[in-house]
Amino acid sequence: MGLFDFLKKQKNSEQEVRNVNLQDIENFSSMQELLERYSGIAFEKQLAINDSIGNLDWNVDMSAGTATFGNDLTFPIQMLGSVSHQSNTWLWAWGNAQAQISSDSLTQAMQLKAYGIKNNILELTEKTIPATDNEGHVIACIASGMFKKRFYYAGNYGVGTAFFTIDVAEEGLLEKPESVLTVFPQLITAFGLNHRKALYFYLKDKGFKVSESNDSLTGVSDKLTVTAHFDELHRMTNLEATNK
Repeated sequence: MGLFDFLKKQKNSEQEVRNVNLQDIENFSSMQELLERYSGIAFEKQLAINDSIGNLDWNVDMSAGTATFGNDLTFPIQMLGSVSHQSNTWLWAWGNAQAQISSDSLTQAMQLKAYGIKNNILELTEKTIPATDNEGHVIACIASGMFKKRFYYAGNYGVGTAFFTIDVAEEGLLEKPESVLTVFPQLITAFGLNHRKALYFYLKDKGFKVSESNDSLTGVSDKLTVTAHFDELHRMTNLEATNK
């Protein structure tokens, strides 16, 4: 079943809010570390889902906590926040009183706030922070990875961009280990990352067994062996794979 097939199946379904137990989540002390931890699998989901709904019209009903794409695809959502193109700031959904967002749609934003309090990450706890759409994508990418089986959508509404997450099936991604070869080079172009750290976590999320040496990293799955080499600044210099 592909991502779009899953979306059609889930149309108008009851939302399964995927809570996380903060005790089960690795502790990181910065947004950069969180991005390197979660961006790989999240970015792959974004590439897949954009092929399905990226060109459809969209609309959000804040009070109902749903988003509609095209004419007939409506889903429950979790609101994260929005970026103002006028003030260049991010406003967390839990701090946006004017939007009248359903409390059921704020669960994951509140959990990110709790994680930020626990790990002293101000970007997750301050109601507003300086931001462009790029920082919005960073926050949403982290949420997509941390909460599993979520993809995020960035909806431009003219004066700003709204960011929210929707349920998505991930099983198909795990069945395609070869996608690492095309997704990861795009990821490190889109975000400023420690390539070695980001690839390590991405391969782990994809089900690879990962081993490291001084200048390389190797991931082994049932179908594929992936090897990457890095320079002294942890920038990837080569990425190759062999089939089993």
